[in-house]
Amino acid sequence: MVIKRAFYREATLNTLAVALVLLVLFLFLVLTKLLGKAAIGEYTSGIVFTLLGLELGRRLEILIPLALYLGVLLTLARWYRDSEMTVLAACGVGLPSLCRPVIVLATCFAVVVGVFSLYLSPKASALSEQAKSDDANRTTITSANAGVFTELRGSGRIFYAEKIGAGPKFENIFANDRKSAKQNILVASSGEQYQDSQTREEFLVLKNGSIYEGTPGEPDYRITKFDNYRLRLVAKENDRPATEVEGLPSWTLLKSSNPRHAAEFQWRLAKPISVVLLAVLALVLAHTDARRGRVGNLLGAMLIYFVYTNTLGIGETWLKDGSMPTVIGLWWIHGMLALIIAYLLMRRVQSKPLLALWA
Repeated sequence: MVIKRAFYREATLNTLAVALVLLVLFLFLVLTKLLGKAAIGEYTSGIVFTLLGLELGRRLEILIPLALYLGVLLTLARWYRDSEMTVLAACGVGLPSLCRPVIVLATCFAVVVGVFSLYLSPKASALSEQAKSDDANRTTITSANAGVFTELRGSGRIFYAEKIGAGPKFENIFANDRKSAKQNILVASSGEQYQDSQTREEFLVLKNGSIYEGTPGEPDYRITKFDNYRLRLVAKENDRPATEVEGLPSWTLLKSSNPRHAAEFQWRLAKPISVVLLAVLALVLAHTDARRGRVGNLLGAMLIYFVYTNTLGIGETWLKDGSMPTVIGLWWIHGMLALIIAYLLMRRVQSKPLLALWA
């Protein structure tokens, strides 16, 4: 049918446009957060974009349902404003007839969201945890940049090298150990990283330098010259960190009797279910006319969206602490929204206002 094809095309384009806007905002916020952590030394600069990509893979399951919700709402609101819905109603095509293409389109997006929610997002979470662990456990000297004073994570040292070459090799080195009981400053003309083949410990081998210990002018002040000096760095950790609940496979969660696992599985399952429910809700809320504009629809739709998603979050918390039986899960929230949608759709079909305050 021409009407269905027109709806599929316009709703899909609107959904992609909204998704693009949400994606840009999301990337900007996450990138700002990651760069801030990299600036204070919590992450190395090389891992920032890796974490950004993995975080995007985790959050698409949230962005897509919202994008489709707004995409369907904007499409049908335009149809109302341009009197296309009036023409369709005169031809016998009412809201019940439009429910089918809306549900079909929502089901297609729900399959995509389900793949992300049940498989790709947990995989991205596990990879993100591992990447953060590997970055935290790698030798901290590799996070230093030439010409920049850097606090080496986990060692309490301030490190500076005028030049850094492959290896890595360093030139004109300065290091200050802030955790030492006495003031301890080390300078060297060059150095390179070295790993003990037996203990796997990391060292910085310094050449032609001096160590200044104590406070200048005090009796215990001492200057030590050296030709070669090995400075022990933070040792690498080879143990793989325990996987958080968010990174566990969905099949593992389904077989588990742990309330936290059940809550996480219900949360993942809620994403594709919400796609269909929100799309049908958008069909109900899209009603408008040329005199009203679209702001009221968007505000009302966003309010309902935030109430629904926050209620899901509350339900997940109840599941985690055992306040809600796992058999009930989050189904009661989906059921309540489905009943509300059915009631509002019935009133809309009967040409009645959704609420007393609404026209």
